[in-house]
Amino acid sequence: MSRPSVRKWACVFAASLLMTGCAGPARSERVNQIGMCVQMIGADSQTIEREFDLLSAMNVGLIRTDFDWSAVEGERGRFDWSYPDRMVQEARDRKIDILPVLAWTPGWARSPGSTTHEPPARIEDFADFARAAAKRYAPLGVRRWEIWNEPNSSKFWEPLPNPDRYGELFRAAASAIRSVDPGAEILTAGLTRGTSTPDGKRISQQAFLTALYRNGSAQLASAIAIHPYTFPALPWAADPVKPGGLADLPAVHGLMEAWGDGHKKIWITEYGAPTGTAPEAMTEAAQLASIVQAREMVHSWDWAGPLIYFELRDSGTSKSDIEQNFGVFHADLSPKKAGSALVGPA
Repeated sequence: MSRPSVRKWACVFAASLLMTGCAGPARSERVNQIGMCVQMIGADSQTIEREFDLLSAMNVGLIRTDFDWSAVEGERGRFDWSYPDRMVQEARDRKIDILPVLAWTPGWARSPGSTTHEPPARIEDFADFARAAAKRYAPLGVRRWEIWNEPNSSKFWEPLPNPDRYGELFRAAASAIRSVDPGAEILTAGLTRGTSTPDGKRISQQAFLTALYRNGSAQLASAIAIHPYTFPALPWAADPVKPGGLADLPAVHGLMEAWGDGHKKIWITEYGAPTGTAPEAMTEAAQLASIVQAREMVHSWDWAGPLIYFELRDSGTSKSDIEQNFGVFHADLSPKKAGSALVGPA
């Protein structure tokens, strides 16, 4: 079979977005809602409005963004909600749902010399922050929350991932949020791909999720979040070296079924492909093909929840740094091929 052209991928992608682009109250009920990860901390008002204009042009129905505890409560008991306030208001104005990620520990709540990626010394402090966020934003329609990010990796849970400690944090945050908003949807943190490593720096998705079921945490979640990246391969290809990609999601759902949770959805709260010059980077055409194929796969699974692309714009301009090149737009908001396909013809 010949490889489809970029033009064909663009047409398929634009059509899928138009079919699933959502407006009005029924939007949040869609199974395969299209979302986008965004980070606008430090951006000026003009840039924020421009980014939200692009989100609206792409018919994005859901955004995922950090509500960074270390930024909101840099000093104990003193809150600066300016960034979350702006994001919630812009999203409300454009009828876009928002999925906040509650994460990142301020200096006063963690051990000396650690980073924001270390969990808090006192779980109760994080629960208090989660409760305060829900109390402030539930009346504004924020009813979904993701608790932390990729805690199965030492990159985001220092010094080493610990599903029992994460389970404590998740249960405390879930209880705190539901004390304010009993109907809130609360997601486990999105789990990254890869095998469990001998040094303990990464625990595989299935091993970590199994531990969350054993400690009674996953049962309390409204949905399970996964980050099933596949780059530099396309989504349909299973990767035995880096399991945990899209092709492995049916096995994750099978694990959920084994624990009596098969009725719950798997939310893909991050999926994307980096461009640039790094060894695992993809061409712009391959990035577009990757997110189109991901959309097709997710649409075929009745247990799949929203698909949230990572991310709207590049976080930097270094082409050799893979982490700076996941955007469907460049850092200056000029479109890549995927961005052009998402927006469609002028």
